[in-house]
Amino acid sequence: METVPRAVRSALILWLLVISLGLTACGVDFKEGKLFLFGSTGKRSLRFAGTWYEAEPAKLSRQIESFLAAAGEKESKIPVPQGQVLAVVAPHAGYMFSGKTAAYSYLAASKSAGSGQKIKRVFLLGPSHYKGFHGAALTLDKSFQTVLGELSVDTEVVEELRQNILFQEATKAHQQEHSLELQLAFIKACFGDVKIVPVLVGQLDDSFEARFIARELRQHLEDGDLVVVSSDFTHFGPRFEYEPFPYESGGRFREKLKALDMEALRYLERNDLEGFMQFYKRTDDTICGVYALCVLLALLPEDSRGYLLDYKTSRDVLAVQDKLDSDSDLDLPAADDPHSVSYMAVEFRSPESSWNKLRETALEPEPLTKDERKNLLKLARTTLDVFVRTGKTPALAELTGEHGIVLSERLKLPHGVFVTLHKNEKGERSLRGCIGYIFPIKPLYQGVIENTISAASRDPRFLPVAPSELKNLEVEVSVLTPPHKIARYEDIKIGEDGILLKCRGRQAVFLPSVATEYGWGLEETLKQLSLKAGLSEDAYKGDAKFEVFRSEMIE
Repeated sequence: METVPRAVRSALILWLLVISLGLTACGVDFKEGKLFLFGSTGKRSLRFAGTWYEAEPAKLSRQIESFLAAAGEKESKIPVPQGQVLAVVAPHAGYMFSGKTAAYSYLAASKSAGSGQKIKRVFLLGPSHYKGFHGAALTLDKSFQTVLGELSVDTEVVEELRQNILFQEATKAHQQEHSLELQLAFIKACFGDVKIVPVLVGQLDDSFEARFIARELRQHLEDGDLVVVSSDFTHFGPRFEYEPFPYESGGRFREKLKALDMEALRYLERNDLEGFMQFYKRTDDTICGVYALCVLLALLPEDSRGYLLDYKTSRDVLAVQDKLDSDSDLDLPAADDPHSVSYMAVEFRSPESSWNKLRETALEPEPLTKDERKNLLKLARTTLDVFVRTGKTPALAELTGEHGIVLSERLKLPHGVFVTLHKNEKGERSLRGCIGYIFPIKPLYQGVIENTISAASRDPRFLPVAPSELKNLEVEVSVLTPPHKIARYEDIKIGEDGILLKCRGRQAVFLPSVATEYGWGLEETLKQLSLKAGLSEDAYKGDAKFEVFRSEMIE
């Protein structure tokens, strides 16, 4: 798979810009590590107002209102499926080309909210056309300017997302990007002063990475939230380096192009992430929001389904250019220009699920396979033996070669992980060391290696493990779900939830097994956790905040 999708490398400088079709400077190869940390002005300014869409508030409002009205006339004839709209896909070309199509998505979300819970926040996902990177990128800006007023960023959510290794800060990429900006006016016009969580989605290697980004986002989604994915579909023509079939001036070309787009749509409609990614690899289709769409499919409930609201191509617009205002001075290409960009409006509904229900299930860890569990435990055991005997960290090549440890793609993804050592002598089992990461900041295999060494040598409660102790030591690996905030400590489930307490600049954590091992109830567990944090035993009753997580224990 290419480092950057060709649709991104060859993104459309829209015909709306008077300069016809052209290539954007988006072919930046990803370099290992995070993007440069860019400074933030605190507000993301407009870059494309006055070119890609109206810059004057009154004119823009009238334009959007006309788009929504036109969509409403046609949409009223479409049967409304069951369930509330959880997410929509909207295009991000200049409004002359894709505004009418985008209106269908926002109208559907507005109507759904009107019959139920008001939309209070929008998670906005889109591709990066100008900066190449791996994973997802966030911004330090606290608000996004729109022609119709500002939209505040939910900075608390952004800060928590930044703790995951798959999320990085790339404020400049956000400040340059059009895929999100083209959605802002619609969001402001349709939903008012909602908060937004803007996320640019870069290269993803496989569905596991999409699922892990989605899992992290899922921790923050609540009823009343809307997910908007900004994506155009097939970019056809030599300027986009994509010609899967010859261009023809007749109807056969349109039929072939539509068939390609509809094949992609079928996977979206069925919420089929694996099928969609296989389609993308097989066809090399130039969908410029392909990875954002993958995250969406991983994010949605299993019972959700997609519904096509509108489909157009840039050629459809060009075919009616004679209907444009006579005073238009737009220098548009001829209707037979051999280039085309496709636009879709798609809504996603779930008849039974909601974001709140999905958050509850997100606490359940995605089980590792039997072989993955076996290799993780062998990795920890081997690392422990080598380090204690030699004082050196075993090389990865040694672990996977000489010791035959197999690292699946899942084991290379970031997870929170703890390694616990127990001494077992004469039938008595006692703690000998326990160190870990609560948050998914490093690949799982790396976390196991580092935390095994730390548990053996850096746990402040114990002396370093001596070689003579190895024969009596048992190793336990706990793979964690990302922590999830709870409003009341009474909601903690003893024996099931790991607990992170934060209070007055201090914090402490217990794995789910701790309370069970000592036979503690909820209050005793929280007393002990408060003491562990260096606080009074009743501190948990005051201004303490709690996060919970689940753990898959391997021993």
